[in-house]
Amino acid sequence: MKKIVLLIFLLGWGASLHAQETTTNNWYTVAASETILSFGNVKATGLETANIGRFTPFFNFGTQVHKDFGEKTGFYTGLMLRNVGIITDLNDSVRVKQRVYTLGIPVAIKFGDMKGYQGAIGIDNEFALNFKQKVFVNDEKSKTNIWFSDRTKIYLPSVFAEFKSKSGNYIRFKYYLTDFLEPANQKVNVAGVTYTPTQSTMMYVSLGYAIKSREFIKK
Repeated sequence: MKKIVLLIFLLGWGASLHAQETTTNNWYTVAASETILSFGNVKATGLETANIGRFTPFFNFGTQVHKDFGEKTGFYTGLMLRNVGIITDLNDSVRVKQRVYTLGIPVAIKFGDMKGYQGAIGIDNEFALNFKQKVFVNDEKSKTNIWFSDRTKIYLPSVFAEFKSKSGNYIRFKYYLTDFLEPANQKVNVAGVTYTPTQSTMMYVSLGYAIKSREFIKK
């Protein structure tokens, strides 16, 4: 995981240094990070499941590449590393925490004041890199960590909407278009409970900060 984080940081840093020197035709890079509160809606065969909100302050960051068409509209894409997942109570004594680190490529249209308050809507193409699962049975915990696991979808497309202030703070709402988990590949069978999810939708709300890379480097 540390290697992936370092790679994304170096990619973003390189883009930032390039942007410090050239901003032709209104193209520029933006350093972005967010803190995520995610929610799942998981249904499983033979179980009355309950889902818990998942708070994730790190690691969620990356570099966006922006193009302003004028004062009122624009576009951006980029590379973002995110930590997303769900927490599911299978009964009163068994809790399952499942998350993935994803590499996302957003495609968004911006509208509003390109130098002030603005909104954006778009799609995000996220690819799962690293899967971690923790299973809690009362006070006992077991965990699994797998690269490029088949326990979740590898491709996790989503739609999102966001609102950003002039200072760079933003709020984002995102909804994933596919189930998060691969039902046939779940490996949870503890305390007499077999976990076979039939539905695993996911969404999140996040608070973030986005600032032009040139200004970020100066700060």
